Amino acid sequence: MRALVLIGCGALVALFGLLSTSQITDRPTFNEELDGLKQANTLLKQKLHLFEVTQNEMKRLRKEAMYHEAAAAEGVDAERRAVATNELKHVAASTACPESTPAPEPAVAGGMAEMLLKAHAKWDWRMIATERMQPWPTITKQQLLTGVKTCNASAMYCQRMQIYKGALYLTDYAAIFFDRHYAPARVMPILETLRRHPNLPDIDIVVAGNDEPRVPAIPGDHRSWTRTCERWPGGRGDLPPVVFSPTVNPGVLDLPWFDFAWFFPRRPHKLRTAPWSVLHAKLLEDGSKVKWADKFEIAMHTGNVGSPHRKVLSAVAANSPDEMLVNELFIGDHGKIRQTCEELNLHRKGGFQQHKCYMTFEQQCRYKYLLNSASIGYANKFKSLLLCGSVVLYVREGMRHKEFYEFGLLPGVHYVAVDTAKDVPAMVRWLRQNDDYARAVAAAGRARMSSLNVGAVTDFMAELLTQYASRQAFRVEPLAGAVRIECEDDLWRHYALSMGWARAYMKEDNGTCVHPPPPGATLGPPGWGGAYRGSKPRCIASHDLGPKAQPFACNFSHPFSTAESWEPEGVFPKPHPANRENWMGPASKGLFG
Repeated sequence: MRALVLIGCGALVALFGLLSTSQITDRPTFNEELDGLKQANTLLKQKLHLFEVTQNEMKRLRKEAMYHEAAAAEGVDAERRAVATNELKHVAASTACPESTPAPEPAVAGGMAEMLLKAHAKWDWRMIATERMQPWPTITKQQLLTGVKTCNASAMYCQRMQIYKGALYLTDYAAIFFDRHYAPARVMPILETLRRHPNLPDIDIVVAGNDEPRVPAIPGDHRSWTRTCERWPGGRGDLPPVVFSPTVNPGVLDLPWFDFAWFFPRRPHKLRTAPWSVLHAKLLEDGSKVKWADKFEIAMHTGNVGSPHRKVLSAVAANSPDEMLVNELFIGDHGKIRQTCEELNLHRKGGFQQHKCYMTFEQQCRYKYLLNSASIGYANKFKSLLLCGSVVLYVREGMRHKEFYEFGLLPGVHYVAVDTAKDVPAMVRWLRQNDDYARAVAAAGRARMSSLNVGAVTDFMAELLTQYASRQAFRVEPLAGAVRIECEDDLWRHYALSMGWARAYMKEDNGTCVHPPPPGATLGPPGWGGAYRGSKPRCIASHDLGPKAQPFACNFSHPFSTAESWEPEGVFPKPHPANRENWMGPASKGLFG
């Protein structure tokens, strides 16, 4: 059996000994760095192939060992046992842990590198969409109505979105008033997808804007499964609803939507993060500025540590300052903390530090290992961390949900996974000893995410919606009272609580329109090239009217806000009659009009 141990050692070297310092050197320019990524991908492919070959050899040796033991038990003569033993020793010697693996021939490496880089850039959206659509061979209108009940019962946002003859129609069932700064971000995924894919089929969907899925399906959990069956018993009762949610997992029936961070406002807002259309290119550039050899060999997390899982991570960091740094920072700290950790010389000090400093993204990329652990809802910065060109250490504990793109990533290839926070220090020490492997994973993860721009994101949504449309068992027709949305500014005007509020966010960019007005067209109120016609979310969709929340917010005589509608379902949702904002007149043009 010692031979099997030696083979296992050989397999580790085959998989992990990916890049030697002499094979890929740090380069100052982005194009040259891209060559490094190509080489990393080439070597990764070769080593994974070698690992597969070695695994097969291990299986063969295991059979040989079993035969040897069986032969000994049956009293086979010593000569045959000696032959078997010598054969095992011979194979073990040939695959024992080598000190290094030869580099590929330059010509072969160049061709394979180009091919592998293209493979990284291609996301198999059809496969991901098909797998998520597996529970839904047919979609009925009744399931949409059930979906509205399901997401409206406990969601800050719940919307019916319909594409009909190339136009988008919106009906709000929940659009909570205090978070309207991010209401358009829930609708922008389908608007941008329709703009880039104008020939999408007619569809009718329900979208829940919560952090977590809405439709559990866990037959191994007695309580959960019983509740699921009570709510949606089938037969003559309701079938499970079809709902899109920002995160999914194998234990839910939800279909994947986009987290609101993908389409943050393009103008300044309280969370301060740019939308992915801006952020992706910037992060890609920032990540290229830090050479591998210059990165600090410590695992780092900066940001919120409010979740129980991140509290454990912080405690582990406090006890492992040589391997970890957790820098606690809340959103509210941004106005108070004005110095970076580097300016205070706290960037290389491990352990757990609280509310002392912040880090720019480029400064975060100076750490060789970046931590991704469970937040209160879910962690949405995974995609950003992968662009650093560092190894992302993915702590599995508490990570119940995934975003859509995570189904196109492989642990051990694009990132390194550990089971718990307590496993991080040992993994950091191991990665330090296997720097070639760490560098290859970092390069592969960055190469993979470099292609996930807004175009790729909307390609996924187009594929998912097309497959969804093929399963609809009804003809799509816009709901009575639905609001047509043509442009991003239509959404800001629709959700704004005041004209000044709208001016703070509108871009007056008709390039976001599905059907932009022709050049030279005369634009006028109320939509200025868009489809806006004075709509507002209904009051009952905007407030929690429970006795402990805002039970009187929708009092018609004393409304919480007149920039909301009291019209019943099925009627166009114009604002309260007492509203004094001129949403239909010239003043509605915006900041520059």
